[in-house]
Order: sequence, then structure tokens, then C-alpha cells
Amino acid sequence: MFVLNKPRSSGPYPDRDIGCQEALEQPFLELAKGLTPDNVAETAGGNLPPVLKGLALRAENVGWTVEEAEVAISELAQNLLDEMSLM
Repeated sequence: MFVLNKPRSSGPYPDRDIGCQEALEQPFLELAKGLTPDNVAETAGGNLPPVLKGLALRAENVGWTVEEAEVAISELAQNLLDEMSLM
């Protein structure tokens, strides 16, 4: 299990959204191995399967909001779809 990085501060700061993506990237990629391409596409559209909702809740436990974690996960899913389309 990956240790999630905490935000630099509890309030807003520049590029906080990028920090959240970076904190979630490795655990997301590991969990994505168990997802179907349809699951990844649904996640990119904002409909997270239970395993990724769990990741968002883990992120909340270290200081990210669930909303910013869900947005970060959706963006990571979109990045994965983009990479898959290049293969």
C-alpha cells in the first residue's frame, strides 16, 4: 500500500490540484491495473468505481478534500486514456 503525500498546507495554495494528482498518481496507476477500459473511461467522466472512491477517502484522511481527490483521480484516468490511445 502506498503512503499518500499530504498537502503542503491546509488552505489553498498555487498548484494544489497538481500536488493532489502527484500524491495520487502511483496508487491510482496500481489500482487501475484491475480496471477495465470502460471503468477507466467512466472514471475520466467523473463516475468513480468503489475502489477509486476508496482512494479518494484515503486522500481525505491525509488532508486533501474528497472533491479535489475525485477530480485528481478523474484527470489521472483521462491521462491514462490518452496514453492508451497512443499505443
